[in-house]
Amino acid sequence: MKSWMLFVAAVSLGMLSNSAIAQDAPKPDTPPKTNADKLAASRFDLMLSRVGEIRVKPLSASKGFPEKLNERPILRYSDPARGYVGAAVWKLGAEGRAKALITTELWRDFNGKPSIVYEQLSLTATPFSASSNDMRWQPTESALAFQKLPNAPAPDASAQRRLLQVKALAKRFAASEVEQKEKYELRLLPQPVDRYVPSSAEHADGALFFFVFGTNPEIALFIESDGQQWSYAAGRLSGAMQLEMTLDERPAWKGSPVKYAFDQTYTFSSGDAVIPGIAADGSESTE
Repeated sequence: MKSWMLFVAAVSLGMLSNSAIAQDAPKPDTPPKTNADKLAASRFDLMLSRVGEIRVKPLSASKGFPEKLNERPILRYSDPARGYVGAAVWKLGAEGRAKALITTELWRDFNGKPSIVYEQLSLTATPFSASSNDMRWQPTESALAFQKLPNAPAPDASAQRRLLQVKALAKRFAASEVEQKEKYELRLLPQPVDRYVPSSAEHADGALFFFVFGTNPEIALFIESDGQQWSYAAGRLSGAMQLEMTLDERPAWKGSPVKYAFDQTYTFSSGDAVIPGIAADGSESTE
């Protein structure tokens, strides 16, 4: 995320650790054709390996709680101009609304060395732990607070028409972020990056959209139907000073202030990484 560049500067000063594919990254099951494709595939394998090391367990009785992140990301992206050369968003849970979202970003230079940086967003009220050599996270609640979506049509009986409905509803939102007194407008990805059934109710439906800066997800927007009406909620995927979302040009959501700690609904982690094509000093490598 763009805002991490400023956060990393603070670290270096001692102040502080149904998928959609971005066009700049090949699908993981596509055979690499060029050197750039081979590098992208190797970097994806690195992220997949680290994600596979994350072990999850509920901290209270919860039958069927997922123990690992899904092996296929819901979004892939990269932003070499900002210092990271591969990135992806992964979800926890194969059915229903995800229990959490975790991003992986491969940084050329995070606090002086190549690293993998994670952002973590809890989407469940069930306390759980997620741990690996890079991560220790124990959120106790969800970052989401659903609200009724006003002036929305009744959920259609057809799943295909509900998709058209939810895409039209998403277009009513706009979002922005403020970093060091500069305001940046965010772009809504037109297609949901995840579609799911949030409950057993008839005509229940759900979709996850991202507001992005370039291709980098900054806000996760959830729109759900309980079979009778539509509701929405949002969560941050950025350390920006301010994150705001409007609905029909009226305030609809504001990101809570960031507090980086292992028990927060939104936080970050990092670990050292040997990134294919990147030398120890962060420069390009041909080895």
